[in-house]
Amino acid sequence: MWWGLLSASVWAQDSAEPQGAKPLRIYSRTITTMAADLWGNSPEERADAARERIEQLFKDHPDAPITSVRDSYGVAILVDGKRVFHILQKDVDMLTGETLEQRTQSVLEALELTRQDLKALNDPAAMARVAVVVVLATALAVLALKLLWRVRRRVLRRVRHWVHPTVRLVGVMAGRKVRIAVRWAYYTTAMVFVLLGLTLVHAWLSVVLHQIPQTRAWSAELNAMLLEFAQQSMWAVLERLPNLLTAAAILLAARYICRLVAYFLGRVERGELVLAQLDRDTAATTRRLVVFAIWVFALAMAYPYLPGAQTQAFQGLTVMIGLMVSLGASSLVGQFVSGLILIYSRAFKIGEYVQIGDVEGTVAQIGLFATKVHTNLREEVSIPNSRLVGEHVKNYSRLVSGGGVMITLPVTAGYDVPWRQVETMLQEAAHETPGVLSYPIPSVVQRSLSATWVEYGLCVAISQPHQRGQIISLLYGRVQDVFARHGVDMLSPHFIVQMPSSTTPVAADAAMPTAPASDPLPAPAPAPVSAQTGSSVKTAT
Repeated sequence: MWWGLLSASVWAQDSAEPQGAKPLRIYSRTITTMAADLWGNSPEERADAARERIEQLFKDHPDAPITSVRDSYGVAILVDGKRVFHILQKDVDMLTGETLEQRTQSVLEALELTRQDLKALNDPAAMARVAVVVVLATALAVLALKLLWRVRRRVLRRVRHWVHPTVRLVGVMAGRKVRIAVRWAYYTTAMVFVLLGLTLVHAWLSVVLHQIPQTRAWSAELNAMLLEFAQQSMWAVLERLPNLLTAAAILLAARYICRLVAYFLGRVERGELVLAQLDRDTAATTRRLVVFAIWVFALAMAYPYLPGAQTQAFQGLTVMIGLMVSLGASSLVGQFVSGLILIYSRAFKIGEYVQIGDVEGTVAQIGLFATKVHTNLREEVSIPNSRLVGEHVKNYSRLVSGGGVMITLPVTAGYDVPWRQVETMLQEAAHETPGVLSYPIPSVVQRSLSATWVEYGLCVAISQPHQRGQIISLLYGRVQDVFARHGVDMLSPHFIVQMPSSTTPVAADAAMPTAPASDPLPAPAPAPVSAQTGSSVKTAT
């Protein structure tokens, strides 16, 4: 990462030079920049020739004096009295207010530092000291990082034990907020240790680069670059601080408005407050929609104050995200609109027993995109709202004033049984069945008159819709018990009772069915044999 920063800094320096300019660089140190032609030589040729002359003169005369002389071309730089290159007026950066004298002074200082680097590079004792310092600095950096890592692990393990009692002692946080506070404290502490580790790495790298003659200039450039980055970041934050405060104020106001809306609509949802055109079933959905609209409006207002909002990159990103959402969310929008239609049309409510297509069960959740139904087989079926809008929905609970779910059982009896007796028997069976509500009162209707029997319908309300199958089974059993107790035959479904033929051997000790021990039933009278369809056929014993 640090080598990338150094490369970026060098590239930034090169790109900042005027077009056609060539920097004169010896090892890692930039001496000057040449931007004009001289005596038919381009800036690149001037820089290459100057570098060769400087290296040769420093090699032959390490302690040669470095001077400058003003002439008709500009300023001539001399090493040991010999001209190595010229600084022209066109080489000076006039846009920054630099003068020829300032450029000359900076060139002399850079050449002096370069000569010291070359002398150290050619001195074995100096290079040995550099190696010792580099090894010691590296060892100290490794030990410091290991120690920092151990301290980090210990501190992060103790963060929870420090933050938990603190936030509870203050008394403003509880439950989920305590966990959020602990998580933020954990991540903040981890980030602090990361910054400390990066600081140690920077210090080690700065020391190592400064000790090596070829990279001493990189050390100064690295420090200058980080200092400039910190200054620019600080000024950027200070410059954008009013906008950030404005955006924060807008978002904070939106948050408290959403809390106020949630408070009032929450009371409506709990039945504590009654508002016109708004009931408990639609209060939750209305609350979510209003909160969503408030946040969208707040983000639209805070958008111009966000950092980078006016840049083309940020605007292009938002346009791309909006295009992706508009192309990929067409079906999602349809589901959303269908959900709103279902909720505000009040087709069914949570807890009602309904039949949607081939799905029958209790409504567990009505969402904006799908509705969940719990069936009697303990299954949860999720049905898209777009399907529900075009589907026939049968609601068993809506018109039952006393609660529960209405069911109707078909029962048949012959014409020889008075219909009032059948009605009394069916009501008796309904009252004896567990799970059948006494209110609404069970009722009996005559549904059809066929050739051989009368079809009755027993209408009852059950208290537990999710046990509808079991209650219907119990009710059928009670109906059979009551009919058997009163000696009345049920003529549907059809049945045939046949006696065994005379050739069929019957064991002497074969177990024969016996009548119940209590409440014996009289033997029914033989029924005449009929050839009509749907009639029962009995053979007398």
